[in-house]
Amino acid sequence: MKIVIILIVGFFLLAICYFSYLAYQSNKKTPPGLSNNQLQHCPNTPNCLNSEFPDDSSHYIDALGYENKTIDEIRNIIRSSIESTGGSIINIQENYIAATYTSKLFRYVDDFETRIDHENTLIHFRSASRVGKSDFGANKKRILAIKNKIGLETNNK
Repeated sequence: MKIVIILIVGFFLLAICYFSYLAYQSNKKTPPGLSNNQLQHCPNTPNCLNSEFPDDSSHYIDALGYENKTIDEIRNIIRSSIESTGGSIINIQENYIAATYTSKLFRYVDDFETRIDHENTLIHFRSASRVGKSDFGANKKRILAIKNKIGLETNNK
């Protein structure tokens, strides 16, 4: 019986160390940013969503359409939506905003990025976990919450 308890405690401690190491690794990375004026492709893990590439159906989520707003108005709406959902903005450019979200338990960092396509009146999203494979739906929930906060959808292209 003692051996079983020691093994269980040992396994538990190893698991804690492993998840803490992953959290440490996630804190060392940065958002990928734009490439050719688009958000980066998702990696081959299921913990990323992106509205830029509809052909990548396993990672695709719809962009958000808007009308009758300037790029400054849209950027301010996105910024306040990110902040109100617990995100920390780390980079703002004319048509791009990068933010991070940190989980409560192990302090994992996820990247959230938006690109404003003013020509086509679309807001593109990319939300991805920096480490691991599963996100338990957190990135999808995050994008949907931001879309809901933005509340501008008039045409979902």
